[in-house]
Amino acid sequence: MRKILLIIALAGAFSTSAFAEPLSDKEITKQNWIRGLSAADAITTIIGVGKGFAEGNAILGVAPEPVTVITYFVARQVLHEVVTPYIDREIRPIWQNTWIGVNGAVVISNVALLLK
Repeated sequence: MRKILLIIALAGAFSTSAFAEPLSDKEITKQNWIRGLSAADAITTIIGVGKGFAEGNAILGVAPEPVTVITYFVARQVLHEVVTPYIDREIRPIWQNTWIGVNGAVVISNVALLLK
């Protein structure tokens, strides 16, 4: 009986559909910033690794090949683009602002290392 109730509960949970809400003009602008910062992060990562710096992202490894860096950033950005419209409109600014802040800090850090 417990298994049947569990199956019914899981089926009910997965049968509810989430709805994507279209992005506002302001949210589209933030997405453009996120895209730009992500590209800048990928470029500075490739340049830095080429100059002998160690990558700090454990997913990429210490010295990733450029194709690995590009694949990672493209996959991450595609996932971000797919998920963002499903984030509740009330917390979407937090989601986007956090991405902009973190990516911005990483790009600034990468550029500072490259300029040393």
